[in-house]
Amino acid sequence: MCVEACPISTPEGKAINLEPREPRLEAGRTNIAFFERLPIADRSRVDFGTVRGAQFLQPLFEFSLACAGCGETPCLKLLSQLFGDRLMVANATGCSSIYGGNLPTTPWTGNPDGRGPAWSNSLFEDDAEFGLGFRLAADLHHRLAAERLAELRGRLGPELVDAVLIAPQRRESEFAAQRERLTELSRRMDRLPPGDPVVADLRSVLDHLVRRSVWIVGGDGWAYDIGSAGLDHVLASGRDVNVLVLDTEVYSNTGGQASKATPLSAVARFAAAGKSTPKKDLALQAIAYGNVYVARVAMGADPEHTLRAMREARRTTARR
Repeated sequence: MCVEACPISTPEGKAINLEPREPRLEAGRTNIAFFERLPIADRSRVDFGTVRGAQFLQPLFEFSLACAGCGETPCLKLLSQLFGDRLMVANATGCSSIYGGNLPTTPWTGNPDGRGPAWSNSLFEDDAEFGLGFRLAADLHHRLAAERLAELRGRLGPELVDAVLIAPQRRESEFAAQRERLTELSRRMDRLPPGDPVVADLRSVLDHLVRRSVWIVGGDGWAYDIGSAGLDHVLASGRDVNVLVLDTEVYSNTGGQASKATPLSAVARFAAAGKSTPKKDLALQAIAYGNVYVARVAMGADPEHTLRAMREARRTTARR
């Protein structure tokens, strides 16, 4: 209807012109195939400390399905670059869950080894508890793997088992070394008699000997309003989780209604005359616990600060 009804026309044609798509698709496939053949930088040799250096890391959030100009997706792209295949994302319902799992497509992908972030969506009201469950499950699997590994210590080699259990996991070089140890462990397990339940148990949780990075992600409608009680519960738990609030200061996904994050006097749906109360100070609420790392960032204003805040958040929780 637009093609037929639009009155605009130029010597080259109308405002909208239908053409066969196959020739364009074939050119796009050729370009994608070329870029996918480019080698991926070794994470253990990349400088994470600068914005320029971080861009050599493969993004495992590989394209944006959000509205044009959205400021949320660059944050998730950076998150996937910094934490790679160790990343676990509990995503609240909202914009980020729509462009994060717009089936049958998804921007979350894997690295050349076939590993990638674990992503799942939960409801507005329980996403924080959902993400806390990620942490509890990962810790349980890690503990089970350590117990089964200790039981097989004599059969798998005491030196290798001890190295796996006490290995530091803070730098990318250390994560890479741990993965190499686990590959060697898997080879040695293949030589053990089949049918051993302890070996089967260990094999099912072996990957959890690499420390996971759990991030609870959602918008201000979730964090400030509908899921605020659950978020407060998780902040008070002292568990090793990170929270990323994508604060647009309105309910963006449902048309721009006012939320508790909307500033004083700002105009939004349901606040057409201007919001009569100030913005809730979520950061102050988190700071009140005394053991929570808190940062406010604006990537467009200071990308270096955003990078440092994400890295510091992970280092802070990793010590607990």
